Amino acid sequence: MKKRILFTFIGLLFSFFVSAQMDFGVSVGASNYLGEIGGGSGDAKPFLMDMKMQQTKMAFGGFFRYQVHERISVKLQMNFVRIGGADKFSSDPQRIARNLSFRTDIYEAMVTGEYSFWIMNNVSKYSRTRIDFEAYAFTGFGALLYYPHAQMDGKWYALRPLATEGVDNKYSKATIAIPLGVGAHYTFDNKYRLGVEVGYRFTFTDYLDDVSSRYASPSDLPYAESVYFADRSAEAYASNKYDNLPDPKHYGGTETTNPRRGNPETNDGYLLFQVNASMKINQGRNFQRSRYKSLINKRVSRRKF
Repeated sequence: MKKRILFTFIGLLFSFFVSAQMDFGVSVGASNYLGEIGGGSGDAKPFLMDMKMQQTKMAFGGFFRYQVHERISVKLQMNFVRIGGADKFSSDPQRIARNLSFRTDIYEAMVTGEYSFWIMNNVSKYSRTRIDFEAYAFTGFGALLYYPHAQMDGKWYALRPLATEGVDNKYSKATIAIPLGVGAHYTFDNKYRLGVEVGYRFTFTDYLDDVSSRYASPSDLPYAESVYFADRSAEAYASNKYDNLPDPKHYGGTETTNPRRGNPETNDGYLLFQVNASMKINQGRNFQRSRYKSLINKRVSRRKF
């Protein structure tokens, strides 16, 4: 009896997954970062408007999506994301004088839930190809591995081992992130999808850019490269390119004073804009259920007398 129940349960579970709606695909796009480096401060714009287009980098990855309901899907995705920034792009004299820059490679794994708030089936009025449209919102959770670097004399140096804010402020290479965004896609003949997605990653670290708290005293820095990357303000003052820079004493660490280098009260984050393409991997059921009628090719039923 127990074996019969077990085999029945396994059979039902197998038939459910076989008839389920799944697709897998790839995505490619652009990334931009929001943190202490670049952007503005005193005259900063609100949230995403403070991003600088000069700091745009690239991102690409793959995903697997499983539809559990007509309007609800679960997606597993993995992306490689590169972000970067430089104080020379800032509109704030204090950041320009600080003169820090970075590039960080991020490997992210995300599990998100999608809710389709707008569905239009068979929108191809003049085409033989069936085309369906969906717009959705998503959120979820994920994990990141991130590796900040900075450049000196044409060579890139890993910043985490250099402990640029002192050996007492070393940080982990992993963190958690919360994705939030919207997307839309077209489905062709219930087999192929092409869409776009915009999402922001709220992270639980302030060290994506290797900047968070205060300048460390030189005695707390382990290497000569640590001293160089911890305080690069001297280069900005020596260049004579900028006017109205603040007093140099606001930068660098000494044994008696440690001015602020970053803002530990806020974490870093980044924005992704991606184009994605995917393909259905089973024929159990369509991307859209037939009970959803077309909004364009709607037939008017005639009443019989």
